[in-house]
Amino acid sequence: MKTSLLGKVAVTSAVLLAVVLPLFAGSAQTPVKASMATLTSPLQESPSTDALAAGRLTTIVADHTATPAMPKTSPAPPKFVVRKLPMTPSGLVSQSLQKTIKRCYNTTKNVWLTFDDGYTTQDNLNSILGTLKANKVRGRFFLIGSWARQHPDMVNQIVAAGHFVENHTDRHSYLGQVSDPRARREIRLGQASNSYPKLLRPPYGDGAFTVRVYNLAQEQGYLLCQWNVDTRDWAHAPAPVIVNRVLRGDRTTPPARAGDTILMHLVNTQTRYALPALIRGLRAKGLTLDPLP
Repeated sequence: MKTSLLGKVAVTSAVLLAVVLPLFAGSAQTPVKASMATLTSPLQESPSTDALAAGRLTTIVADHTATPAMPKTSPAPPKFVVRKLPMTPSGLVSQSLQKTIKRCYNTTKNVWLTFDDGYTTQDNLNSILGTLKANKVRGRFFLIGSWARQHPDMVNQIVAAGHFVENHTDRHSYLGQVSDPRARREIRLGQASNSYPKLLRPPYGDGAFTVRVYNLAQEQGYLLCQWNVDTRDWAHAPAPVIVNRVLRGDRTTPPARAGDTILMHLVNTQTRYALPALIRGLRAKGLTLDPLP
């Protein structure tokens, strides 16, 4: 009886070993290894911070919330080091940083077309967006927050067309002259930026080169943006003057060069009439404009 019992135990043990051992010594196709491969798949990793490069928002609503829609293959964004600057005797940032602010941190040779404010008609906006689309040029629209909240459809139209929207404060206040709390509020309630880096254009360029406004902007994640070329369309310049000023320059502004930022305004009808010739003229000079994706 004892011998028979031991024999049965030996047989049972052999059967169990035959079943269990392949599970530990098996190939990469075993169920255990397959499940581990799923857990460690690159598809499960958190998104890279490089996905922040030039992403677009699919929807913008009045409270400035939005749904990010980043491209699947995005180039790594430039690494901008932003830190609070110490106050200088003049109250101004360095000359080199002033040049960077004038270029709006544009690290390419592309010319940027920018449009400020809002307060435009639907016909005017349709014309500008139509020209940009026809010429495959991307614009940057620095919108006033109070206007943008009243016209979310126009803001969404700009974004849907593939352009960037940027911060131009809430009520177009002089950031260099208002108190810190007021300036912070103006920035916070301005149109939320959907670009990388997030850009803030101080109205009238006021305070754009000051340490104080620079620090107030970077507190909320913004870098300052001024301009290189002023079309002075805000002074009701006619379309031919706008084009000539950008291409050749005059006593008020230099001509556009590679990597420059050109200032225009949405409200002016002459800007929309000047835009086609302006784009043709810039390209005829051998300049490249920021391409529309």
